[in-house]
Amino acid sequence: MSLILDALRRRSAAREYDDPSAQTARTDRVLATLGYRRRAGSGGLTPNRLIAYAGIAVALGFVGLWVIVAIFSPAPPGRPAAQRTASAPPPPPTVPSTTVVEPARPETTQPASPLPVATPSATPESPSTTAPTTRRSPQVPSAPVPPPRASTPRSPVPREPDVPAASTPAPGPTAPPTDHFGLALYYQRISDFDNALTQYRVLLDQNDSSAEVHNNVGLVYRERGQLDQAIREFQRAIEIDPKYVRAHNNLGVALMGSNRLDAAAAEFRVALAADPRNVESIVNLALVQKAGGRGADARDLLLRAVSVDARSPGAHYNLALVADEAGEVSMAIEHYRAFLKLGAVTHADLVARVRARLAALGGA
Repeated sequence: MSLILDALRRRSAAREYDDPSAQTARTDRVLATLGYRRRAGSGGLTPNRLIAYAGIAVALGFVGLWVIVAIFSPAPPGRPAAQRTASAPPPPPTVPSTTVVEPARPETTQPASPLPVATPSATPESPSTTAPTTRRSPQVPSAPVPPPRASTPRSPVPREPDVPAASTPAPGPTAPPTDHFGLALYYQRISDFDNALTQYRVLLDQNDSSAEVHNNVGLVYRERGQLDQAIREFQRAIEIDPKYVRAHNNLGVALMGSNRLDAAAAEFRVALAADPRNVESIVNLALVQKAGGRGADARDLLLRAVSVDARSPGAHYNLALVADEAGEVSMAIEHYRAFLKLGAVTHADLVARVRARLAALGGA
């Protein structure tokens, strides 16, 4: 019996060592029946197994916790694309280019005379070019013609102011210029007409096709009272330049001086066709109408001149004369006063006469 038990014990021990998992609950019960104590660790959980299982469980717990945290924790915000990729700095602001447009230089023209135009303006013209064979603009500034000497108005009705045959150029520069045209203007403005003609003839020898030079020669002849020569020079200027408004106006004045009123009126109308706002030609045409006994036409023309240039002393002066002769006292007073306001400085020789007439009309 003991041999059997020993064999079973050895067999059981061999199974422990060879295949612990093959030991069955039956063997354990047999050994327990025979009085043998159950081997520790032969069944259930041993402390080592518990430690191992606990370690595994802890490891699995940590792994599970890490997985949970990784799943449910918010992802860290990624850097914006603008930060991940270095972008080129923005270009500096550009100032919009400004194109400076130079204003076109107007052609040099003579200013309209602001004087009373009981006589027309006769300002010497400057050529528009510098070459002797072409027109040129001299550096000598032009000056308006001084006022004509009108006759003293008679009370109660003043008579028409006389139209002088010549006009006096404004004072020239202090030192004479060196070119022929500048010298001609200089001598003309100091009333040295012989030397002025000499210089103009030199220019005409160089270029006989200068309308401005012929016009100015005509003015010199008119200043000297040689109206026939003046008319020929003005006609030559118009032949060269048919649209030369000043030459037409000056020719009309010379024809008025020769008492050829119809021909003068025709020249003034040609000038007005080219320049409808030419106050000098309007006033001169009004004087022709007045001289021909057409006072109403003269009045209408002078009203037109005032509407074109309300600051023209000559237009106001001549309109006051026409209104005074027609018995239109209120209109005469109005335009005498306008003349005193606008022309008292430039036409001081007429101021005393106009004030005397205003006093006679009760408008002083």
